[in-house]
Amino acid sequence: MLKLRAPLFALVASVLISACGFHLAGYYEVPEELRQVNLVIPADRPSGVRTHLTSLLEINGIEITDTANYRLEVLDENIRRRSLSTSIRADTVEYELIGTAHFSVSNRAGELLITNREVRAERVFNNNENTTARDALQSQIERALEEQLAQQIVRQYLSLK
Repeated sequence: MLKLRAPLFALVASVLISACGFHLAGYYEVPEELRQVNLVIPADRPSGVRTHLTSLLEINGIEITDTANYRLEVLDENIRRRSLSTSIRADTVEYELIGTAHFSVSNRAGELLITNREVRAERVFNNNENTTARDALQSQIERALEEQLAQQIVRQYLSLK
């Protein structure tokens, strides 16, 4: 009897989790007509979003091909840092990192379906007097912001259908 409890519990838990619509972060239901896309990000422009976007599309079974019916073009992307709060001595206590990207989606006929839409992600972090730690933290947060921007772009692309 005890040997049956663990598998039975696992079966019931997995049925309940799948019934409520739970899915792993980054995985989306992709309609058949959106399973191919022509991803356009100029090769001469540095892009932190490119890697995350490419991997997110591939994970979700979306093939990146020049012959796709839809063209997803990342027009620009930017991450900027601003001082959020300062101490009495005018030293920055907190920084805010703001990531933005603009993208468009068009069909094969060139008709714009999404026109120059902006996605945005923000994070606040405390200024650490240890420069190496602060720079490493900022770099880590920038990668997370790029990933969030890529997720927003994919979700909006998938909202076409």
